[in-house]
Amino acid sequence: MSIATLLHHHWVDVPRYVTVNGQVVFDDVQSSPSGYTHSSLGAVTPVRNHTFHGGEEASDHTSREGDTWWSDEARLQRHISAMEQSFPGFIYVAATDSVGPCWGGEINTGRGKFKVLIVTRRDEGLPRVMVVGPKLGVPSGKTWIPSPHLYLNGNLCVADEGDWNPEEHTVATVTAWAAHWLAAYTEWRMTRRWPVEGVQTLVA
Repeated sequence: MSIATLLHHHWVDVPRYVTVNGQVVFDDVQSSPSGYTHSSLGAVTPVRNHTFHGGEEASDHTSREGDTWWSDEARLQRHISAMEQSFPGFIYVAATDSVGPCWGGEINTGRGKFKVLIVTRRDEGLPRVMVVGPKLGVPSGKTWIPSPHLYLNGNLCVADEGDWNPEEHTVATVTAWAAHWLAAYTEWRMTRRWPVEGVQTLVA
């Protein structure tokens, strides 16, 4: 069943969840003190409110000198623990002098597999989301039509800067947004219609 059909069946503003492999699910999810669980797919992560758009990706607004947020072990561990719980297949790569902590892994939408890299920023802004492969778009005769909702640099626009709250969200939040984006993308590749502009709903 396509995302568009599911949304029509469930209404547009319904809670969405992402499995550990990256599939978006809508129902059969139960809440417990330890998190959310799908009846047959196991642990899932809620897709928090976000909006797809595009344009120019925001730049990092801090200098490269001085302490970074990830030198605070507790702040960094919050992201590491969230990713271990929600997306255990992703690999953590420690920060270097030029790049913040990042995670790489595969998102399987059920209709395509994508190698994804999530890179945090020095200013704790919305992390960058890059698809390492395959190229995002479709051939049309001798031309290439790029996917909607990409930044001009080719990174995924998984959310508006205002959707991201570094005090509340983690890299796992962004990974769930990326899975939701890629699910919409696989639908677009088949229909040339982007099925959803994001999600604005409360998690059940």
